[in-house]
Amino acid sequence: MTERATRRTLLLAMATSVPLLALGGTAVADPVYPSQDQVDQANAAAAAKAAQVDALQARLTAQQDQLDAAQTALSVAAEDYDEADALLGQRTAEADAARAAADRAAAAYAVARVDLGRMASATYRGTSDDYSPLTSALTSGSVDDYVTNRATLEHLTGNRADVQQRAADAQALADSTSAAAATARQAQQDATAKAAAARTAAQRAADTADALVASTQQENDALVAQLAQLQQTSVALEQQRQAGLEAERQAAAAAAAKAAAEAAARASASRAGSGPSSGSASVRRAAGPTAGADTAVDWALAQLGKPYLWAADGPDSFDCSGLTLRAWGAAGVALPHSSRLQYSGQAKVDLADLEPGDLVFYATNTSDASTIHHVGMVIAPGTMVEAPHTGANVRTASIYRSGLMAFGTRPS
Repeated sequence: MTERATRRTLLLAMATSVPLLALGGTAVADPVYPSQDQVDQANAAAAAKAAQVDALQARLTAQQDQLDAAQTALSVAAEDYDEADALLGQRTAEADAARAAADRAAAAYAVARVDLGRMASATYRGTSDDYSPLTSALTSGSVDDYVTNRATLEHLTGNRADVQQRAADAQALADSTSAAAATARQAQQDATAKAAAARTAAQRAADTADALVASTQQENDALVAQLAQLQQTSVALEQQRQAGLEAERQAAAAAAAKAAAEAAARASASRAGSGPSSGSASVRRAAGPTAGADTAVDWALAQLGKPYLWAADGPDSFDCSGLTLRAWGAAGVALPHSSRLQYSGQAKVDLADLEPGDLVFYATNTSDASTIHHVGMVIAPGTMVEAPHTGANVRTASIYRSGLMAFGTRPS
């Protein structure tokens, strides 16, 4: 077909597809405009769709917030149990030591009473005849004999006083150790009750968190599918979008946590320079990196992918302090199975000076170490390995998140 023929065909098609209106002998295209009702309906539909999208997104965010809160509650409850269990071990050891000391004191008192009885009997027999001062004077054949007899009497009298004193001391020791043992037994009983209550609370929190993880995943999947339908995208694309939004949320939280930690560090440094009365000036600071830190880090990294389980310390699952205690145990350093005790019992490190192997801590109130509920191990600047929470596995993550304490620790 020639160019001219092609042009003619196109013109003919256009002419037959566009309605013409004769006006004064001139044919023009009839403009078609949507009515105001159509515009209003389209706007209303778009607004309704946007509102649905916003509502679904808000539900997703609320679901994640609820899950975060449940995981934090489990972390706190699990730490309460870990701490109570560690303290129960201490109280049990103290009670055992106190009972052993009381038994030894009681035995010593029994021996002292026997010695005192024997001495009393011998003294009684001696003063009735052989060892009275008058008898000694009357029966002495000479002054030398009298002096010898008198010295013997004084020796026996002094020895009796020694035995009496030893018996009195033994009785006092037996009484005090018996009282200490009773106190230690009561402390052990209290610690046992506290550990049992903490275990029950932790299991309840774990059950709640486990159920919420499952239900949240199901609801999130349904919400994402609805979003994809509303926005006319694929589910996979919407899942990518949600992952991006979550990454943005975590990045914002990390930035805020880092700023807060740096501000706390500056405030700590300022207080430390203000004089010996400052609380931070009394913080026991760590020296150089601990020998064995590389071993601890390597051991912790070898556990990547193993599941979180509260109160677990391996070999197949871990909670946060269970992972760090086993990692440092592989390096020959003993730590308690409690993030709070791992914080309170070790030398402190400023966040800016953290080295691989150092521990970082998280609390519901960063000014109160008794609210610590999580610990991770630094493996590189700004990065840690951790056993995070129920439903997750041992992983690497940024150290910067809400609740980061202003100091880490350096086990030694």
